Amino acid sequence: MTESRARRESDNPSIWMYVSGLAVAYSGLMAARIVIEDVRFTSILLLLVLGGFVFSFIARQLGWFNLSPGLFVRWLFAGLIVYALFSFWTQGWVMPSDVETTYGGTAIAFLCWLVVFLSFMLASDEHVLFVAVPVIALLGVTAPALTPYQAFWLFTMFLGNTAFLLAHENFRRVYRTAKPDALLLRGHITVAVACGVLAALIGVLVGLTLKDTTVRLSGQALPAGLSTPASNSVSSSFNQPAILVGLGPVSLSEQPVLEVESSEPLLWRGSVYVRYTGRGWANPRYGFFGRDLFNTDMPFSEMPERRDGLYTLRVPPVSPEPTRYREIKQRYKLLSGAANVIYGAAQPVLVRFPNVAVRVDATGCLQSYYGYRAGAEYEVVSRVPDATPADLRRTPPATPTDVGALYFDVPPNPRLQNLVRDLTAGLTNNYDKVMALKAYIESNCTYNLNPPAVPMGRDAVDFFLFDSREGYCDLFSSALAVLVRYAGIPSRVATGFITGDQQPDGKYIAKEKHRHQWTEIYFPGWGWIAFDATEGAREVTEDRNRQGGSLSWQALVQRYGYLPWALLLGAIGLLLFAVVNEVMARRSGVSSASRIVRAYLRAVQLLQRAGVPRAEWMTPSEYAERVQKALPDAAVPVWGVTRLLERSEYGKGIDEAEVCEAERYLQQIRAVLKRQNRW
Repeated sequence: MTESRARRESDNPSIWMYVSGLAVAYSGLMAARIVIEDVRFTSILLLLVLGGFVFSFIARQLGWFNLSPGLFVRWLFAGLIVYALFSFWTQGWVMPSDVETTYGGTAIAFLCWLVVFLSFMLASDEHVLFVAVPVIALLGVTAPALTPYQAFWLFTMFLGNTAFLLAHENFRRVYRTAKPDALLLRGHITVAVACGVLAALIGVLVGLTLKDTTVRLSGQALPAGLSTPASNSVSSSFNQPAILVGLGPVSLSEQPVLEVESSEPLLWRGSVYVRYTGRGWANPRYGFFGRDLFNTDMPFSEMPERRDGLYTLRVPPVSPEPTRYREIKQRYKLLSGAANVIYGAAQPVLVRFPNVAVRVDATGCLQSYYGYRAGAEYEVVSRVPDATPADLRRTPPATPTDVGALYFDVPPNPRLQNLVRDLTAGLTNNYDKVMALKAYIESNCTYNLNPPAVPMGRDAVDFFLFDSREGYCDLFSSALAVLVRYAGIPSRVATGFITGDQQPDGKYIAKEKHRHQWTEIYFPGWGWIAFDATEGAREVTEDRNRQGGSLSWQALVQRYGYLPWALLLGAIGLLLFAVVNEVMARRSGVSSASRIVRAYLRAVQLLQRAGVPRAEWMTPSEYAERVQKALPDAAVPVWGVTRLLERSEYGKGIDEAEVCEAERYLQQIRAVLKRQNRW
């Protein structure tokens, strides 16, 4: 094969490279789609990457990358991306709307745009292979927020396709051809499948071991108050910057998590969230500061006292002290898993903890910097408001000056605003308004642990109140918190545990099934008062369970939207196109030289099956000599196809007659082996 022809063959793009590269890119973008709730942003990215791969394939096939117009288009697009990132770094169409509340949101958005940029610059096989670099970084950033099931399949998809890219690119670089022999292509696919299966096995074997380590290093785990739809056997309670609601069916286990000793049953609060995002709750990343309970600048006289292995730390107030309260002492023991959330009822004023690395956030919740594991014990003293309904009715309305504008903020929604106006018409105090809204939710919505998930792009509370009308505590608490905000009343949601099961010794055992989320509403002079909108709701979980657990097509579309399925169909269509293109090319567009190479490789395969192996260091002539000694009857056709192979590689041209001759030699080799029963 001449140098110019080799260059032309290697410049011809392989559709298999681009299809597999697109799968690699989508493995990272789908991870970002799971973590980022801005459906508009992720949909734009998926479409842009698909368009980028199609553009690069066509541009390379037409030679645009070697011409000035192609360079102009590439650098124009690059300039637009850079300009957009610098001009609209925190807002606009280039960044997700929830970038501030998404774990690693800025890094995820940057890596996604890097993949988009690269998809329009795939001028060679090496460029396609390089797409795997930002994608593996994207999978790493999003991994703490993915479920084990999601991370398992996305990483397996990434590794399998990357292995195929490596094998296929190496073949094209060494042999300089765009269309490998079917046997070699099958080998590339086998390598890819083997790598994917190996990754799956490694993930199953070491996943459980690494999970706890990853949780402790990243600080990401189950939300502090709710179980995920696929709860794991190891319980974890870590504070998170954001939580989602309306995720669909939830699984609750009987695993004990906390042992609590208290003089009265209360709600054991772990975390509080103040900002409603439309799909969940979050705490601002900026301007929402906490405070360490211990610092090295403290005078010696104020150093925390250590007794019985616990340091006594006073918690500074983050809100005004209640007019009337009772102090309740609680002693907690973590029974399983790990945590950094320090549970406590109502408003903690003192904590006795095994170390001094404790902070209180702006909502009054406590966290341990180092975390703690099963077996750890600590004590909390809380001030519980002792307010009666009559006290709360006499309370004047709260203002943003009292508690902060964040607790009044709510996205505009005319349907919800009209509903609140109708329900609170004629009511003159905030307590009666809250109770009217709570009663509406309890009477119109049913409690169900197997509800439909909130569709992508829908407001969770709007969907819950007007469409599904069923859910569990996350949607009930969110609905009450949002509705009271429309009534001009400050609110927030809290996550933690309900009281749990009381034991004969008077202690309470809080299990996984006791994880809960409720609403807290601020009343001046009394502080944050807990309200639970699930108290009077009718439970229908058993009715749904009798229907079975299979997911329908409508449920899948409702949960994920139409775009992922449209892209899946498009990918299948692209794969079918690649197969048809390959078949047609083999029938009509394959060069004569390539057909002779394929005939020779097929002959070598048959001879190796017959017991004449070919060492890697052997030249075609040396292998022909070995065949001549082992199978004298096959010597003539073997030497014939070998000479034609050498001519096709080093000669100036091969005609159709010589191709037919090579195929005839192949038939003769097959006939000899069949006669000698070596077929």
